[in-house]
Amino acid sequence: MADITRTAEADSITKADLAELGNVTGPAVSIYMPTARGGAEVRENPIRAKALIKDAEAGLKANGASAEAAAEILGPLVALLEDDEYWRYLADGLAMYAAEGFWRAYRLTIDFPEVAYVSDRLAVLPVVSAGMHQDDFLLLALSQNKVRLFEATFATMREIDLGPIPASIEDISGETTPPPHQQQHFGAGGGGVIHSHGTGAEVGDVQLDKFLRQVAQGLGEVLEPNDRRPVVVAAVAEYLPTLREHLAYPHLLGEAVAGNPDASRPDELHERAWAIVHPALRARSEADAERFGDAIGAGRALAGGGSDILHAARDGRVDTLLLTRRRCTADHGPDDLDSAVGQVLATSGTVLVVDTLPMDVAEGAILRF
Repeated sequence: MADITRTAEADSITKADLAELGNVTGPAVSIYMPTARGGAEVRENPIRAKALIKDAEAGLKANGASAEAAAEILGPLVALLEDDEYWRYLADGLAMYAAEGFWRAYRLTIDFPEVAYVSDRLAVLPVVSAGMHQDDFLLLALSQNKVRLFEATFATMREIDLGPIPASIEDISGETTPPPHQQQHFGAGGGGVIHSHGTGAEVGDVQLDKFLRQVAQGLGEVLEPNDRRPVVVAAVAEYLPTLREHLAYPHLLGEAVAGNPDASRPDELHERAWAIVHPALRARSEADAERFGDAIGAGRALAGGGSDILHAARDGRVDTLLLTRRRCTADHGPDDLDSAVGQVLATSGTVLVVDTLPMDVAEGAILRF
């Protein structure tokens, strides 16, 4: 497992970002490079970026851009080289884009090759998986004493703000002291009270249910509209049914990281959570591929052919664009599929990254009509 990070070393890419990137036209520069997080190699990051920007400048001129036009396009990236603070906090890879009047830079947990492309569009495919958050998951570490929420991928995990989620059972809104009859002990079969795990403190059943209900409701508010990220809970096993009862979220996984999470380090929680998430993500990928296969059989799909998919996307016909992981690399320059990503998202379609597709095609599209 990679080191667990708790800092904002990686930038977020949204679907809106992907749509914007995919619709950039004109002389356009896409730069990808691996970056070092720490050690002596950190000083080499801006130096290597500068060399790639120089390569892009040469490419722009070779494609007919004047020295002035090339300088205007690349100016924001050159200025970024002077931002010492920016280069102190990097992830595993850096994606930089520039066109006339447009530029973006994203620090990502992707180990890109070192390459610069100059084309009439941007190379979007290498960041699609990050933008669609398909390998992301949430880990809710839950005990009565402390609640923590983590955003995670295979390689990273960072703690995020709880927002409306109570930080502990003492943080729940409303009355927190159990009624006197709930503070009493009963004999076998009486119920009455339960013990918090790890503290020895007694908490009433009603109070605990209220706590879990508010945790579930707060998590529901944190989740984004149309969120597909799996949620793994790290808690004692008996908490999960109550959370499921109060959280109407289809991607709350049935298996938990069992036990009091307060006793585990973040990297231990991450490793155990990924062992639960990975099979769920693989099953989702297989289900998406199977749905594409069914659409082929029904005559509602395009199997391969980036130009055909782009044409259909421009007509608003693509409901779902499916890309295999081997297609989403920085090993080749931008083509019609990069533009198709922008068109599909701009017309309220969905873009998915899957392991494989039927007939061993590298890309496909499920059509609306």
